Amino acid sequence: MPRRITVLLVAVAGLCLVAAAPATAATKRLRIVGGLDFKPGKSVKDTQRFAPGVLTVDSGDRVVLRNRSKVQDPHTISVVRRRALPNSFECPACDAIFEAHGEDPNTGEPVNPVVDVGDPGFDRPGDSIFIPPGPPGKKKVIFRVSADEGDNLSYLCGIHPWMQGRLRVR
Repeated sequence: MPRRITVLLVAVAGLCLVAAAPATAATKRLRIVGGLDFKPGKSVKDTQRFAPGVLTVDSGDRVVLRNRSKVQDPHTISVVRRRALPNSFECPACDAIFEAHGEDPNTGEPVNPVVDVGDPGFDRPGDSIFIPPGPPGKKKVIFRVSADEGDNLSYLCGIHPWMQGRLRVR
């Protein structure tokens, strides 16, 4: 019986320490998942997407975006106005994303891998990060969400405009 009481007291003390610890920004996880199904003479099906589609974050949180897609494509995560999200392959917002990142004529690589138009961090349309191609799970980017509480940031991949999502800031 005394051992149970000791274990209980240690557990309660540990909970009190955790509850008393100062609040710090959390790290949230976002992934690029899916792949490509190619049937010669029949069809192409690209299932690449952001997961989860809607991620709830606090202002100040860090987001780790890891490319877990089966395809070794480059991507962007680019904040756009909700009404600019395309519902077809035509994507005027994507043209602006490519222009903002620029392209090195010798390598084809983006001149500006990170485009930050507002305050530092993800907070407004125009913010964009380039994710280079690479083996599944090996490429990741980390960014801080600096948008105000109550904001909803719609985003897409400028290269694959059907890849869309939303950051809900609380």
